[in-house]
Amino acid sequence: MGKKGGSQPVADVTGAARIEGEFARETARDVTYADRPDQYNPFGSVQWEQYQGVDPGTGEKVTKWRQTQALAPGSKNILDANLGIVGDKSDLALSLMDRVKGEMGDAPDWAQFGDVEGLNYDPTELRNRAETAAYQKEAMRLDPRFKRERDQLDIRLRNQGLAPGDQAYDAQMTQYQTGRDDAYERARLGATEIGRAEAGQLWQQGIEGSQYANALRQQQIDEYLGQRGYTLGEVDKLTEGQTLNDLVSTFGGGGAA
Repeated sequence: MGKKGGSQPVADVTGAARIEGEFARETARDVTYADRPDQYNPFGSVQWEQYQGVDPGTGEKVTKWRQTQALAPGSKNILDANLGIVGDKSDLALSLMDRVKGEMGDAPDWAQFGDVEGLNYDPTELRNRAETAAYQKEAMRLDPRFKRERDQLDIRLRNQGLAPGDQAYDAQMTQYQTGRDDAYERARLGATEIGRAEAGQLWQQGIEGSQYANALRQQQIDEYLGQRGYTLGEVDKLTEGQTLNDLVSTFGGGGAA
């Protein structure tokens, strides 16, 4: 059998890991220091303070940092003034909430506005009514006229020695009756045209009336809703704009917790 070869050196894995860990900690420490410079500007300053603490998980001593921000006198006055404004506005908004509850506590009362106005329209009834009225008006003018003309014609024919049953008398009366019937027929035709026109006018008036009534109803509803939400709108106005979170963001470099 041949001789065994010499033993090979074993790598120090543990030592290498320890060295790598120390290097990583040093790198993290350097990065932490680099990320925490003291800052100064016309509005104030931000400073970092290092102190020793204890890791609650391991019990080991660790380096901890405390950030301190100081505002310049002018900036401090602005912050205090704005904090006062925000506080006063919040107090005022809170004092208005009882009024909001009074205005909006009950469900909306829609019944007070009634139903939407519809168009109550019967075109046949309206047209017939208008035609009848127009014809009666014309007939009231024609009736006395034709009664007078018949009486005058009868007297004139009798003075000529003619009487009912005579051919000449009856012919004159037939001619008179034809003229009378034509006049009343023209009155009926005219009443038909008047009825159509008046029915159309009443239709338009009905539309305009219902539109006006519904527009007025909607205006009343809008005013009612505006009154119900008026104080809530005031509260919204008081609480909008610059808030505490905005001030913290402006002067503290972060949002409110």
